[in-house]
This record gives sequence, C-alpha cells and structure tokens, in this order.
Amino acid sequence: MTKRTEDLASARRLLLTSSEGLSKAGRLLFATGLLDEGRKVACMVAELAAMRPAVRTAHRAAIAVERDTTATEENR
Repeated sequence: MTKRTEDLASARRLLLTSSEGLSKAGRLLFATGLLDEGRKVACMVAELAAMRPAVRTAHRAAIAVERDTTATEENR
C-alpha cells in the first residue's frame, strides 16, 4: 500500500471516529441542557459527514490505481 493510500485510509478512520465521538458529546450536551453547545457540535458532525464521501472516493481511487484498474471496476 502506498503512503497516499495509507494516509487516506487513516483519514477515513479518523473522520469516522471523530464523527462518532462528537455525536456522543452532542447528545450529552443536549441531555445536560447546554443547547447552544449541542447545536455547535451537531454542526461539526454535519461538516464531518460532508467530508467523508470525498475522502472515501479518493481512497477508493488510490486503491484502484494501485491495482491498476479504474475506480468503477473496483466493485466487480
């Protein structure tokens, strides 16, 4: 696996873990009555969710290049 592919895989895992952690933190903030902070955290979760598809696509493309195929052929 190339350094780029490894970095993209790490970025995917980090985004997922961050999203899960922030989601839990947001629920706790809402439960304790800190609504403004909970809303801010919810916005961060939404921003991370928006980033994940682009990183996933780049990661799949990097894997496909390593396999000397196209990104669409990866699923075959």
